[in-house]
Amino acid sequence: MTTIETKAPMERGEPPSPPEDWWFGHLLEMRKSPMKFLAATARDYGGIVKLRFRKNIVYLVSEPDLVKDLLIDHGSKYRKNTRYKFLQRVLGQGLLLSEGEAWRKQRKTAQPFFTPKGIAGRSPDVARIAEEVVESWRDHTASGEPMDVEHAFSRLAQRQALQFIVGPMHEERADAMATQVEISVKSWPVRVRGRFGGVRPPAVGRLLRLKKSIEKIDSLVYDFIDTYRSAPTDEAGLLPALVAAQDKVEPLEMRNKQLRDQIVTLFLAAFETSASGLCWTMYLLDQHRDVRQRVYDEIDRELEGRTLTAAELPKLKYLDRVISESLRLYSPIHSLSRVALEDDTIGGFAIAKGSTMMVSLYATHRLPTHWPEPERFDPDRFLPQRSAGRHRCAYIPFAIGHRNCMGSVQAVVNAKINIATIAQRYMLKLAPGQKIEPEARTTMRPRFGMKMIVEER
Repeated sequence: MTTIETKAPMERGEPPSPPEDWWFGHLLEMRKSPMKFLAATARDYGGIVKLRFRKNIVYLVSEPDLVKDLLIDHGSKYRKNTRYKFLQRVLGQGLLLSEGEAWRKQRKTAQPFFTPKGIAGRSPDVARIAEEVVESWRDHTASGEPMDVEHAFSRLAQRQALQFIVGPMHEERADAMATQVEISVKSWPVRVRGRFGGVRPPAVGRLLRLKKSIEKIDSLVYDFIDTYRSAPTDEAGLLPALVAAQDKVEPLEMRNKQLRDQIVTLFLAAFETSASGLCWTMYLLDQHRDVRQRVYDEIDRELEGRTLTAAELPKLKYLDRVISESLRLYSPIHSLSRVALEDDTIGGFAIAKGSTMMVSLYATHRLPTHWPEPERFDPDRFLPQRSAGRHRCAYIPFAIGHRNCMGSVQAVVNAKINIATIAQRYMLKLAPGQKIEPEARTTMRPRFGMKMIVEER
């Protein structure tokens, strides 16, 4: 198969482009290793690059100045890419996928729950659930059997997420909810790895499992809503605010459907990013024992065995930097895309209406001009003196602009509480033979899972 060199045709007003296959364009390299391809492309070809995936043209935007143009300065000229057909079947039109006035109303309803006061008020429940779940891991210390931490961290984050969204009365049903969400996610299209891989359409059995899991999710969520409507209580997490915000003119069935989409979206967004982030942080700590020792020393010194409280969160300054560096290297939100609503100009290049724009956080977080030795795990990059002057869009683990993640502060607080709770009890070490490779799915997950040995401290 022959390839042709595509140079930067600046005179035609087009961004530069890497060498491409005459038929597939850049699709073969993208399928082989998407994140590595995007990172190398951003590093070698500049802040905006034209990519061709057969007939589809995508512009990769990576330089922080241009990311700011796209997501902030010109944000109103773009909308979220709505290509996620299978994701829409699970989430419906919640905060993640809705647009326009519907999105603004949903965001306005949820925003007050993410104030510093609201986050501090939830910290005791986050810590209580962390202690209960982490204590249950002691069977692994006795047996020496590796623990599937991706699964364990997901269960922890799921309980914390559901407690926040619908309150303590439904906390015990987090496992049932999580099981159905996992089944639905596993029933999505499978991307076959390799140069000639592609998206394999789901088999009939997978589609049936997807349909049944969505039906069970709906049953659980509608039961949450009906239980609250029949006996309203302030101890129902975010649910009272979501119910109160619904348009009373609409039929009850429509209001319940909107509530269902909101709850499922918040649940998936909250637990999946938290669990993925925790996986990568604990993996990095195991791979860098000197950093882990500093984290453990700080936790022991500042907490003296106590449960981490909201008031003591600021004491764990080094842990803050560790979490930030982990999110730089392995941000659960690994990429995002936008579609141009009108003609625009980014980086001096003409962007036609309907064009697809991609921002790879994985690539932007590895630009050597902003991150010297970008693959090195160095939490002290985030010391104030080393962060001074860094472009605000060089580090965007929770996206940026009006569609950024409003739960970013809550996510970091949960991560600190969860890591401190684990560190006070255990040492987690990667199981022998465990292969680690990041994979871009709904979040950045370990492709081969992650099993770790749980040792008592």
